[in-house]
Amino acid sequence: MGALEAFCWAAAAGLVISLLDHAAMAGLPRRQRRFDFTDPAYLLKFAGHPLAGGLLAAAYAESRRDATALVAVVLGAAAPGVWRTIVRSGAALARLLLGSLASPSRGQTRV
Repeated sequence: MGALEAFCWAAAAGLVISLLDHAAMAGLPRRQRRFDFTDPAYLLKFAGHPLAGGLLAAAYAESRRDATALVAVVLGAAAPGVWRTIVRSGAALARLLLGSLASPSRGQTRV
């Protein structure tokens, strides 16, 4: 499977997840909804989910020749969680590194 085909499968899966999310919100009274299509942040999420999944699946398909449509669909559906984990891990690593650079070594005192 090529990167473009993987992107399309994953983007379709991400779009389905976004549509299901929107359909679940439709049952709530308007005042209880967090977001709707009039909110730019919700529109970004609605379009960003399929794009993020497509990017992730395309990268996977480029790195592995045995990629399948099912893997692309799973990556597309799971993309927000995967990206969230990557960002949180990177932030935790940065805090750890910056914290160790800012604190003095043992036996040394700060002036």
